[in-house]
Amino acid sequence: MDWKNKQFEREAVFQAERELVSEAARSFAAESLAGWQITETPDGFEARGDSASHAATAKFRIEPAPFGTKVAVKLLVERAGPLGFMLFDVGGYYDGQLRKWLEGIQWHLHQRLTSTNGQEAAGQGEPTIHKATGTKSLYVGCMIALFVLPFVIFCICAVVGLLTGNLYLVGRRGETIHGPLARILSGAFLTIVVLIGLRMLKMRKRARYQN
Repeated sequence: MDWKNKQFEREAVFQAERELVSEAARSFAAESLAGWQITETPDGFEARGDSASHAATAKFRIEPAPFGTKVAVKLLVERAGPLGFMLFDVGGYYDGQLRKWLEGIQWHLHQRLTSTNGQEAAGQGEPTIHKATGTKSLYVGCMIALFVLPFVIFCICAVVGLLTGNLYLVGRRGETIHGPLARILSGAFLTIVVLIGLRMLKMRKRARYQN
């Protein structure tokens, strides 16, 4: 198991020439992956940016297929992020993003094909696949509920325990530890939180330098 990155993959075959599919994919990336750094690769292109508060790298491989052109997308998402450590894809957010990206490429390809054939493209309506703000908000909300709020509660209890010597343990029993032991446990917990925060900041800075 890769503890640094979580990997997602999806592919689709488009019934068009590689050049047209490549142009559609780059047009979609430039429009929908705003703020991402896009670089060319021998078999396609690569995009680096942030997705749902996690550093991510998307690799688009475009190659000929028996019935058209295949676009394979590999998404590497750093597990560590400001909202916590990602063990699994909550709500299938990232897998859904790959599906929407491929749908976006299909939409841009359709626009190019209809434009090439001299048809009116303005009446096709706006695409509905560029941004999944509702899904993203739900994902971020789940991450906050799962990671941020418990940390905040425990940190507050630890600070109170360190200052007063009374450490309240949040849970079903709701036990309270008194005296020096409470201060020791509170200090240990706060130290761990600080170390985790520093580690995450270093990983974020390292990812930015690599970009």
